[in-house]
Amino acid sequence: MAKRFQTWFGVPIPPPKDEVFGRHSTTIKFVIKGNIPSKKNNQQAVTIRQVARDWVRSQQKQKANPTWDDMHTAISMVSSKMRGNAKYLEFVEAYKPVIIQQMQFWANSLGEKGLIFPLTKATMSIRLYFKGRYRTDTVNKQQTIQDLLVECGVVADDDYKTLNPIISRSTCYADEIIEDIAVINITTNLS
Repeated sequence: MAKRFQTWFGVPIPPPKDEVFGRHSTTIKFVIKGNIPSKKNNQQAVTIRQVARDWVRSQQKQKANPTWDDMHTAISMVSSKMRGNAKYLEFVEAYKPVIIQQMQFWANSLGEKGLIFPLTKATMSIRLYFKGRYRTDTVNKQQTIQDLLVECGVVADDDYKTLNPIISRSTCYADEIIEDIAVINITTNLS
């Protein structure tokens, strides 16, 4: 029997198209300990001034006093770009070898059964264990973990076709643990 659309608050909602992994699926686990920076919160705007500086120097060689038009031209040459904060970049550099080592463990353990990296279809469950009482945004940590998994080649992408659904949970373990811990469970079909 075909499922029907339901309407909530005037919006027709189609029935879900959840995919289910069958008996040829497996769940692999990755563990990270330590602070996971929020990638979104750690971006910095960087000013690019070198082109303007070079132009000003060349103008100074040609004439002694810059005009208002010269200053305006130099200001218009300044641009900006966003780059990852040093904390996020340090995190990726430190934890990429950890994830690659764990990925190699799974490749050695389940490679003969058909586990092939990068995964092109999987579900993910993340459990975050926080050592402190500071309220932390779970979704920002999840995005950092997803980007790390893509960077390491665990998953091909973190789009909805590759990694779906994604479930995140977080709990305070103050006075019980000494470091933050992230446990990542990824379920996929074996080839």
